Amino acid sequence: MAKIRQRTWRVRGQRTKRKAWGFVTVENGKQVWCFKAEWTKEDAENALAARLLKIDQEPKVKAAGLTLAQAAERYLATKARKRSLAKDRRTLEHFKSMFGADTALADITASRISEYKAQRLAATSVRRKDAQGNGTMLSAAAVNRPLALLRHLLRLAHEEWEVLPAVPRIKLEKGPRAGYAGSASRHPMRRPGCSPRAPSRRILNS
Repeated sequence: MAKIRQRTWRVRGQRTKRKAWGFVTVENGKQVWCFKAEWTKEDAENALAARLLKIDQEPKVKAAGLTLAQAAERYLATKARKRSLAKDRRTLEHFKSMFGADTALADITASRISEYKAQRLAATSVRRKDAQGNGTMLSAAAVNRPLALLRHLLRLAHEEWEVLPAVPRIKLEKGPRAGYAGSASRHPMRRPGCSPRAPSRRILNS
């Protein structure tokens, strides 16, 4: 908040106090002090009014944000030692084609991510085919892997790089846990709830 003030101070070796009129204001989150000995109170008021008017008339520049392409390069540099970096690179190229390489990270909203997820759920696999030779629907894991990378990228931009004000919500698709089949399917000859035991020495020696 801008205020008109009068400062008083005493010079060492002199009895009389010196005075100066001026103002205190805040610009871009920083406090600005401006005092001049030759100013009167009216001069300070005029100077403050002129400064505030100049600030109001200055065009407001939009804060520069990180684009998806820039964020992807920064992510790859951060994860340079990751073994699966090549897969991450392909996924990031996929995101550039879907969202646009020059799209600002702040413009990748939860709504746009939800639309992307819906497109992936309706897409078919290029590699996996059914008996008729048609592509099968993408699994939940195939949909979730890119979304998990995107969520991690956005969290880095928000928490570590401090270039994203908030992280949009990304809801992963629910699906069966990979590699899990019941105990009976893993061991067809074993009854559920039973575990095989080694024969005792008494039986072996009999």
